[in-house]
Amino acid sequence: MYTVRFQLELSGSEKRFLSKSFFYANQMHNQLVRYATNRLNALFHDKEYVGARKAYGESEFSKKKVSELSASEKKEEKRVVKYHVC
Repeated sequence: MYTVRFQLELSGSEKRFLSKSFFYANQMHNQLVRYATNRLNALFHDKEYVGARKAYGESEFSKKKVSELSASEKKEEKRVVKYHVC
């Protein structure tokens, strides 16, 4: 695989515009990553969420594929998921 690079022939104002645009795009990206990271950290430390994950992980149906579940296990899975999500 080869990459061909061409240099753009831009005027001074076009270079400043692109430079500012990339700078602000980078700042927005960093702010979004920071926000998402904070929200995920808050979620992982939420007692209700941790309890729901623990309950789901301890259940028998969480260790099987969906196609291997019996009808009663599917009902139990729906009950646990609905109880802990709502």
